[in-house]
Amino acid sequence: MADVNAMEKKLAEYKCDTNEATCLKLVRFAEDVDDDGTAFHPEYSHQLFGDDEVAFGYKGLQIQLFYTAGNLSTLFKVKYSSKVTDTFDCVEADDVEGKIREIIPAGFTSNTDDFISLLEKEANFKPFGTMLHSYTVHNEEAEQLTYQIHKADISCPGFQEYHERLQTFLMWFIETASFLDVDDDRWDFFLVFEKYNKDGETLYATVGYMTVYNYYVYPDKTRPRVSQMLILPPFQGEGHGAQLLEAVHRFYCGLPKVQDITAEDPSENYVKLRDYVLTKLCQNLPSFDADKLHLGFSADMIKEAQEKLKINKKHARRVYEILRLRATDMSDEEKARAYRLEVKKRLFGPYRKNQRELAKMRKCLRPEELVSHMGQLDTQTQHEELEKSYQLALEDYRRVIERLASQA
Repeated sequence: MADVNAMEKKLAEYKCDTNEATCLKLVRFAEDVDDDGTAFHPEYSHQLFGDDEVAFGYKGLQIQLFYTAGNLSTLFKVKYSSKVTDTFDCVEADDVEGKIREIIPAGFTSNTDDFISLLEKEANFKPFGTMLHSYTVHNEEAEQLTYQIHKADISCPGFQEYHERLQTFLMWFIETASFLDVDDDRWDFFLVFEKYNKDGETLYATVGYMTVYNYYVYPDKTRPRVSQMLILPPFQGEGHGAQLLEAVHRFYCGLPKVQDITAEDPSENYVKLRDYVLTKLCQNLPSFDADKLHLGFSADMIKEAQEKLKINKKHARRVYEILRLRATDMSDEEKARAYRLEVKKRLFGPYRKNQRELAKMRKCLRPEELVSHMGQLDTQTQHEELEKSYQLALEDYRRVIERLASQA
């Protein structure tokens, strides 16, 4: 037994956290290759390495995935200090290299010198498609950096190969990511690039992107649905997501055939970003004037948001609640109560549905079955959950209001 425990202990030394072991870089200069300060790591690796996000069979494992900043030409190397097969004859190490090869397209190099030589070709890389928007951001060194947002599609020369490299980042940063079937021409791609100078030349670095699928709406409309959105980690927290989403909205607003814009299984962070962008867009619409907000959510708001900004009723309602909160003196007890009841009226919808379901259950369930469901639909619990939902909404709404004020 002692021998078994000792063996397990020794084998445990060959387990590596794959999020820590995977080292990603966006390389602009040759010196970046050996600069640990330019590296970043995945948030997720379960799609390749299982739910425990562990690779077995190595000590000191490092999975290097370095990309040239613009074209995303790829260096892929697996390094380790020792392998379990060096010490134990009957134990297999995980095929780390094989797992990575499943997601990175052919054409990568495993030679560092070859990769550095690819940096010289970055001057030839130019953004794909049509530029929709340009904006500037001041960095910590007080430099003014310029960014561009482009719309591309699969017909752009070289774009399909570039997109195959770009989408590998999804596996590391979106929990339920999957690769797209880009042969379908209903996909639109929106890309963010940073302009930067190197040896007197203007080069472009990939910052992030969004994919949108154009669904058909009877009889002659389309409904663009955001599928994936990712700002690469070195650029997060700088406002690029908001710039991208607003540019995409403005693009589709100019298309008469677009019904409205939605998103597929949006994350919490995406919903918060959307709240900010849509509120920013709607705050100047006449139907959302401050003097009209206290009258309630109106048909004019629904109509104007949909016709001018392609915003559906559900999203327009959230915008209304945010703008009404901004216009409400919450220290006035009567005004605060009116606002609270207005928001809770919407939040109560799912609970009202539960009550209807309970009424149906009373007619068709046996008493013992009814008791188990009654517990789930307890009135006191519903009130507590409703209050909790309201407070969470307030937190989110105040965050949007603060961000709007900071950008004013």
